[in-house]
Amino acid sequence: MKNIFTLFFLSFILFSCSRDNEDEIIENNEPLITKMSSLVLYSGFTFNSNMDLNVYFQYDNDKRLTKKTGGFLPVSGSTGFDSSFSNKVFTTLVYSGNTVLIENFSSSPDFTVPKNSKYFILNNNNQIFEREFEDGHEYNYKKQQYKYESGKLTEILTTLPKMPYYPPDDYIPTYLEKFYYDSKGNLTKSEYIFQKDGINTKEKIVRTFEDYDNSYNPWKRLYLLDEFFYRSISKNNFRKYTEIKYDYYGNITSTKVQDWGFNYDSSGNIIIN
Repeated sequence: MKNIFTLFFLSFILFSCSRDNEDEIIENNEPLITKMSSLVLYSGFTFNSNMDLNVYFQYDNDKRLTKKTGGFLPVSGSTGFDSSFSNKVFTTLVYSGNTVLIENFSSSPDFTVPKNSKYFILNNNNQIFEREFEDGHEYNYKKQQYKYESGKLTEILTTLPKMPYYPPDDYIPTYLEKFYYDSKGNLTKSEYIFQKDGINTKEKIVRTFEDYDNSYNPWKRLYLLDEFFYRSISKNNFRKYTEIKYDYYGNITSTKVQDWGFNYDSSGNIIIN
């Protein structure tokens, strides 16, 4: 963990020295969401009827997210569910200049949760510029670089700097995700492509986002949390999600489709509590 922090710190120094001070600053006027029902997004999970099922969010004086309380824990497959909601888990976001450290914790004496430490560098608009994290194995240490055009995310390049050339073909594996939008600024599709030496292969994940409403987006400020990342990108809220995975030969290996039926108030805005 010490090594990953050292690399992250060095990256921050280089980034700080190379930032363009003339970059246009984009003002974030999105509302501060402090409470959201876990039932708004998630279905097919187990809930304790006596438990507070809300997720709570806290912010600092600069309106940056600092804490999320409430989340899901994996449960035995014999229950028929993948996860169970708990209000005893929380996530902290600690800022230092343009860097952010995100970690998970448990407030219960009965269980612990993996920290899953993630390190971010933000640009002048508080968008993600770079991200570093470990994915359960030393060789799965990953570094991501984010690119934007006109304020919109267009690419994420994922590299595995601890992984040597991949035998037996001796190539460097990378992943490129490209993002596409409609005229309203809503994300319509992303393509997550496996690359050999920077060249695209047929192995990829294609995600499509459809059936957008006309409501404000309550997840805009929650972009640093993986579970809300894809929702935070758009102006409005998608109600249909499709994910198709392709293998190295371009064959479809799995398809996932999910729909949401949100509730709205008389002004057409999504109800989250």
